[in-house]
Amino acid sequence: MTAQSLRDRILVGGGVTTISVGAYLPWLKINPDLSPDAEIPTILIPGMNAGFEAFDFALLGLVGLVLLSRAGSRKRLQTAITLLTGVGVVLFCASYISDASLVGFDSTFVPALGWYLTVLGGVLLSVAGGRDLSSMIQRRERTAALND
Repeated sequence: MTAQSLRDRILVGGGVTTISVGAYLPWLKINPDLSPDAEIPTILIPGMNAGFEAFDFALLGLVGLVLLSRAGSRKRLQTAITLLTGVGVVLFCASYISDASLVGFDSTFVPALGWYLTVLGGVLLSVAGGRDLSSMIQRRERTAALND
């Protein structure tokens, strides 16, 4: 096993694990910086409870797709799925935190550990896919240069 292969496996394994754990943990918590007399609405936003809820199954499906693609032998497909899943997870997390007026970094409800872990997992998968893509492009350029 080459060092690059081991590095990719660690990145993908770390990304898959952190997304899976992050999807289970709560994504939102009450802002600890609110004043003691602040009025907190009694609403339930998806992602406030621990456990798997609606969008968590989609995230776990994407994680399963990455793992399934890694079992195959098509390197280009693995790279594309890993990169697109990582970027998609990060964009979903950004969209989730900016959708509602009560949710945000300085709002009534702020991101909790699950959200941060899911973002980290998406970044790890993006890095793994991006590294694979850049090495594939460099190999193609070297091969083209040798053929000229």
